[in-house]
Amino acid sequence: RRRRNPELDESQYETDYTTAVESGDERERDRDQWASLYPPISSDGTRQRYKQEFDSDLRRYKELCADMDAINDRLGQLGKQLDNVPEDSPQYQDLAEEYNRLKDLKRSPDYQTKKLETKTLRNKLFHIKRMVGDYDKV
Repeated sequence: RRRRNPELDESQYETDYTTAVESGDERERDRDQWASLYPPISSDGTRQRYKQEFDSDLRRYKELCADMDAINDRLGQLGKQLDNVPEDSPQYQDLAEEYNRLKDLKRSPDYQTKKLETKTLRNKLFHIKRMVGDYDKV
């Protein structure tokens, strides 16, 4: 267990997968990528296709977020429990092992891939939603 000060919540140090700050260049590159793949809508058929893809991707996005939220929620619970258990107790050791296992899981390639997929889907969903909204205004 690496965190020693119970007054410091780990959320102060970790960037959530849906709120990570992107550089201006990164945002612009993403915008250009999505704009070329999903240009402004010019027909009801295209709108329907975008909407179907949005719905499918939204389901995947929610699944990924739920998986990652479960890990983050459990880490938070374990952190609070560790702050309230004597360090020399067997319970502390069990909690610390699970805590460290989950921290290692968050550093795993699988988790990092999910994190990147979530970010990509989020940007794609925002773009498609904007294209549908713009079409609906007309």
